[in-house]
Amino acid sequence: MNTILSLNVNHLDAPTNHVKELAFSRSISSAGETRAALYIKKEMNNENIDCLIDYFGFAGAKRLFMRLTYIILFTYLIVFRMLLFIFAYISIKYLFPRFREYSLVSKEESKNVVVKIKATKKQEKRPVIILSAHYDTFSANLPFGIQKIFFFIFRIVIFPYIIFAILIAYFFFITEIPTETTQFILYFTIIEFVMTAIIFLLIFDNNRSKGSVDNASGVAILIELAKLIKRNPLENYDVIVLWSSAEEWGLKGSSAFCKKYLDSLKSKYDLNRSFNINLDMIGSHIGLETKSSLNLRHRKKQFDLNKHLEETANKLNIPIDVYKKILGSKADHKSFRSFAKKTKSSFQVAYFHSDKDSKFIHSSKDTPDKCYPEILNGCLEICDATIRSIDSLNSTSEKIG
Repeated sequence: MNTILSLNVNHLDAPTNHVKELAFSRSISSAGETRAALYIKKEMNNENIDCLIDYFGFAGAKRLFMRLTYIILFTYLIVFRMLLFIFAYISIKYLFPRFREYSLVSKEESKNVVVKIKATKKQEKRPVIILSAHYDTFSANLPFGIQKIFFFIFRIVIFPYIIFAILIAYFFFITEIPTETTQFILYFTIIEFVMTAIIFLLIFDNNRSKGSVDNASGVAILIELAKLIKRNPLENYDVIVLWSSAEEWGLKGSSAFCKKYLDSLKSKYDLNRSFNINLDMIGSHIGLETKSSLNLRHRKKQFDLNKHLEETANKLNIPIDVYKKILGSKADHKSFRSFAKKTKSSFQVAYFHSDKDSKFIHSSKDTPDKCYPEILNGCLEICDATIRSIDSLNSTSEKIG
């Protein structure tokens, strides 16, 4: 087994310095987001690491808001039998080619930053490690706990509403809608529109958060981890480092990456021996949210990535908080869990997340002082040591897949 690399004493402050340099709003499709992507690219170029800016498009908040408005409006028109308006809309939108792609709100554009560091040993179907962290930010006028309550209420209102709208449209031509039902739908429509307005006008604020815990911390660790791996490459594993964007708007960046490269990754690499480590929120402590990503038929043959990370932390005497959640946090690791299912492989996923620091995120309280230097460096050491330990298992021909 290779000797665990010790961090260079001269670089102990590097992750903290990155967090401070990235202490500005990095909301999607903004100048701040571009500035952050260029900062990451500059750090990679300084180490002679090839860095790709990978662009993608997605439906952002404004576009989703307009689609929701269409649903509400069309439901209202159907209930009150004002079908001429719907017929006119469909005729203009779809019968004339120039209007088919027209939208009141265009798609958002964003970008991932991607680095690839090849293994020193050339072999067919070698495994790959994907390291990921999102660099975009999200700001709100309300505390994170209250935000979750609003979004929960929104979901339990909007989904029944959409189903109800579909049922109304389906049964409209069969039966007459009672007046009481019409009034109920009208009130429901007003409530839904008010809820949507509250969320988009009151909650969202793109200028408050510096995004230090969420997630300049993960970005900083990956910058230094990429440099360590470049200086001393792995023997058996290729390493792909992904700094994704638009995570705060539905994991768009990581999803775009997995969708774009699914076939090439599947054909080139042995995914049964490959894994992802996602870093999201490393503030006042190191948290590891565990959930098995192994298929049952591979469970006895494969090493347990989460267990390996925990054991490495214990060997290094670095405190780590290992915990489970019933539903789990929504972060980029979910895109890679989905990737594992789509490739029908035992590709593993680990997720670092300091859940106790959630009270700071999306607000003006999310500042660099919430990211402790010893925590950033500790997480960096755990990741580096674990990766090299797993790489050495391949060197000694131990079966891990």
